[in-house]
Amino acid sequence: MPPVMDQYIDTAYDITTQLFGPESGIPWWAWGLVLVALFWKVLLPARKTAADRDAALVAAMTGDADGGGKKGKKKK
Repeated sequence: MPPVMDQYIDTAYDITTQLFGPESGIPWWAWGLVLVALFWKVLLPARKTAADRDAALVAAMTGDADGGGKKGKKKK
């Protein structure tokens, strides 16, 4: 009787071969779709709304791009 750890490793190897191996029932491009679905938010950041863009533009034009707290300048 083989050790228990060898049984676990053999089972994991068999399952991995069935999922990703050349005789797998799942095509390679299907795994690509799964990866894209998982990382969709990372690949494409959320779009800003028109109000967000306008607020950023006004802040840049008024010199308030860092949110109002200017570091490095001392008030007298």
